[in-house]
Amino acid sequence: MSVSNWTTILFAGPHGRLEDRANNFTAIRTAFAFLVLAGHAIMLPMGLPIYGVFPEIVDGAVQFALDGFFVLSGYMIAASIMRSGDMTHYALSRMFRIFPGLIAAMLFLWLVVGPLFTSLPLGEYWSQSQTLLFPFLIVGQGDPQASLPGVFATHPLTDMNGPLWTIRFELLAYLAAGLLAAIGLFRNKWGILAIFAVVALVSDLLPVFPYSGIGDDTLIYGTRFGGAFMTGAVMYAWRDRIPLAPGWALMLVVGAYLLRETPAAMITGQIAMAYATLWAGYLMIPGKAGRVIREVEDISYGVYILHWPIGQMTLALFPGVGAAFLFVVMVPGAIVGGWLMRVQVEKPALAWKSRRRKTNTINAIPAE
Repeated sequence: MSVSNWTTILFAGPHGRLEDRANNFTAIRTAFAFLVLAGHAIMLPMGLPIYGVFPEIVDGAVQFALDGFFVLSGYMIAASIMRSGDMTHYALSRMFRIFPGLIAAMLFLWLVVGPLFTSLPLGEYWSQSQTLLFPFLIVGQGDPQASLPGVFATHPLTDMNGPLWTIRFELLAYLAAGLLAAIGLFRNKWGILAIFAVVALVSDLLPVFPYSGIGDDTLIYGTRFGGAFMTGAVMYAWRDRIPLAPGWALMLVVGAYLLRETPAAMITGQIAMAYATLWAGYLMIPGKAGRVIREVEDISYGVYILHWPIGQMTLALFPGVGAAFLFVVMVPGAIVGGWLMRVQVEKPALAWKSRRRKTNTINAIPAE
């Protein structure tokens, strides 16, 4: 093979068309969810901080997976906003993406897990303000890691559902994108690039000028996830100028590694992560395996928000078990739970939204 052919293979790949839906993004999101599950299988019996070479490696991979969720979210949101000016549809789509599953998970924790696993008499459990406030704290994201009285109180981590803390930042990203779209900034590639530049600058400055005070955690994580979200958005907005090829992915990963000790470490890591994720997302895997990967059911959200309580219940039933045992139990439990949430909650909610939109569209047409 000639040098020019190798150059084409390594550096001149096509970006791919999201509209074709011939991509691997659903499978990648699901893989990210299971990677988070693996990290929590270690964390739940160990508690915090994480220690040990292998657990620390897994935890590092989990952090990249969390950023990966926001990269893909930014990519999809940019696609949605840039293709359609219907902000009502945008708002409803975001709400129906998050809240049906979140409400279902909350009810499962509040009405099933809590009464079954509390150490308190049921009358006392239901009379506690902590129990009564739980639905509002979870759904309203006032305290997404709230616990229930007497439930998992002796575990290393007492949270009912640890992963829910990231949903707050997902909702903030949706809100910010919607508001910026309303003033036109999130509707064109130059506006999206400008927003990304601001977020990247803040990301670079925070390590140099750290802030400690009210809202410091929100600022840190907002900048982190905002950087990942806007990286994904830029990748969509400038897709006509960004070829996805393994050579560029390797160069970006190497560059991020070389800059890992600098203030630019976070944003360069997210750029490399975003590029590699999107390259893998559009990679055409041949044969039956490729078809299965492209057509896999999207159970990622269910896996993400249900695996933690499955692990906590397992620890309560089998005290003292280790990470390997938890992982073996959590994987099939999360698959079943994720599938049930997809077919019984998410799909019906999305179908209802679609029917409502069609009805509103028909009603908006004036009679002749």
